[in-house]
Amino acid sequence: MDRAALRYWKYWPLPLVLMFIFSGWMISPWGQSVEEGFGLDTLFLIRGPQPPPKDVVTVTITEKTSDALKLPRHLTSWPRSVYAEAIQTLDSLSTKQIVFDIYFKDPGTPEADMQFARALQNNGKSLLFAYSERLITELNRQHIQQDHIIEPLTIFAESARGTAPFLLPKVSSKVTRYWLRWEAPSTRLTLPAVAYLQASTDKVRARNYLDRLEDTQIYNYYGPPRSIPSIALEDLLARPESYASLIKDSVVFIGYSANYQPDQKDGFYTPFTSNTGLDISGVELAATAFANLTEGANLRYNLFLWVCVLVMYGLAVFAAGITLSPARGLTVICLLAVVYGGISESLFARFHYWLPWVTPLLMVTPTAALYGFWHRWRLATGQRQRLETIFGRYLPTKEIHRLAAHPAQLPEQESMFGVCLVTDAAGYTTVAERLEPEQLSVLLEQYYEAIITPIRQHGGVISDVTGDGVIALWPHIPPDNIWNTLRPVIDELQVSIAQFNRHHPQTALPTRIGIHAGNVVMGHFGASDHFEYRAIGDIVNTTSRIENANKPLGQMLLISEACVAPAGPDDELSEELRLLGHFVLPGKQQPLTLYTLMQPPWDRQKEREFRHALTQFRHGDFSQAINTFTQLHTLTQDAACNFYRHKCDIDSPFILSQTAHDHVISLTKEMSATPCN
Repeated sequence: MDRAALRYWKYWPLPLVLMFIFSGWMISPWGQSVEEGFGLDTLFLIRGPQPPPKDVVTVTITEKTSDALKLPRHLTSWPRSVYAEAIQTLDSLSTKQIVFDIYFKDPGTPEADMQFARALQNNGKSLLFAYSERLITELNRQHIQQDHIIEPLTIFAESARGTAPFLLPKVSSKVTRYWLRWEAPSTRLTLPAVAYLQASTDKVRARNYLDRLEDTQIYNYYGPPRSIPSIALEDLLARPESYASLIKDSVVFIGYSANYQPDQKDGFYTPFTSNTGLDISGVELAATAFANLTEGANLRYNLFLWVCVLVMYGLAVFAAGITLSPARGLTVICLLAVVYGGISESLFARFHYWLPWVTPLLMVTPTAALYGFWHRWRLATGQRQRLETIFGRYLPTKEIHRLAAHPAQLPEQESMFGVCLVTDAAGYTTVAERLEPEQLSVLLEQYYEAIITPIRQHGGVISDVTGDGVIALWPHIPPDNIWNTLRPVIDELQVSIAQFNRHHPQTALPTRIGIHAGNVVMGHFGASDHFEYRAIGDIVNTTSRIENANKPLGQMLLISEACVAPAGPDDELSEELRLLGHFVLPGKQQPLTLYTLMQPPWDRQKEREFRHALTQFRHGDFSQAINTFTQLHTLTQDAACNFYRHKCDIDSPFILSQTAHDHVISLTKEMSATPCN
């Protein structure tokens, strides 16, 4: 197996576990209940109504029947002669079979009962409903359940062709199944099955067909209530000739079908039940079950096949989520869901075969889509982390993310206000001459680690590493927050350099630092197939010039006024910074004010005297200025004071006169290359 295949296979354990869980849930009683409830309802609604067989009819007793026939409101009080008249009327219309979904329990008037019994006997093809009863008794603190069948009145049972139970829920509820056979105490076929067997011309074939079916069958409803042709009993008795063509050679089911009867609650919910309040009746349920048997339209399913189909579908959608991009994966998953839904609906509508719907489409599909997104997120995160690991030493993390987001093109260059820091290792040339290249390489690696680590820890971006110097930037720093950002960087950087030099006393590299702030452009610069990520702008050149000014001024750190003005302008004394003066850097026209850190033995009093001498120097009073610089140098051996002692001369080529009372020092390249003595 190649590496690409292994890369995908390692993501399959979780989908396989999920498919195992989904399969177990689906075939569990709870999963089957959900599929049979919501899933089956959805399939029925998508399929829509279908025409029932033409040879099945219901004759219904509604809430209007008692008034039309001038009979009592309570059905149990009706004379049985009404049912005798119904049988005789149906006989005259050449009915194939009559099935009563009415329980005749108690005797009525003898004459009417005898009339009904004779009608049943003369018809010879009527079936009567037998009542099923469940008794629960307690024996030795255990509840024992016993089911038994209570036959209709003996005179009617003996006159009819047969009797059979038809089990329905005891209260109004959704009905999805019916019993084909019932064991109470011996196995008996229920009313729809007996009616189907008796109506069949080939009894052996019909019996074999029933024997192959499970004890419970799922209704294949034809549509909303009254989808099976229905005739009100009062209409049949009043105008039988109007229904001759409908009833001829048909199996007729007679029973209650009313929204309300005083002694009969006989309405049930189905997938087609609407908010009109009309439910399907028990007699229509019996007729629907019979029609399903006649057409061979009972819904069929197999749990083992369910699991196989679910696993295949699940593997397909998970594979799409794992192997394809998020957009393509989601598209393919949706297409697979549509195809599966179409196949399941086609099998349901054409072949009466029921495949699961809820678990694959509402559980597996979104899970696969979410897993695909999560998988791609993990891959992207892993790739980003690998890129950061590989290229993090060369590029800022943000820039790596920008490149990864648009690999086909370089990100646009960014213009921003930032802070630039430039370092330079003093004595590097001498050290390089003494060491072998391999030794120098190891030394520089440790030196750069000492320089770069504190910079990056404080959000700095390494723009360039050239020879013994580093150029770093802090983009997007607010101008009023520069010094607060820089001070901890400077402290840690100086500590890190000092530790490096202590560990390498023979090859110490004292480091000069220059810092400036201004506008800069960050981006990838180059041509053809070679680009470098760097900073471009005057800020970089100026910072380099500031760093070079350390040598003539005898300093190790110089900071421009742009970085420290909020912390210590000229007219204020800072606790941390000392003013060095105003200088025109090489290649520049405008003077730049430079600062450094205030360190012992320098203090605020000496800083006042030094600034006063600087004012005298700028105003051209060189004699007074040189006296002050000399006194301060004698007390502190300060390099900056020594610098000014030697430059306080009106004839000095390094002094520029801006005006008659404004003199600054020009740090030429020659002066920058000469250390202060």
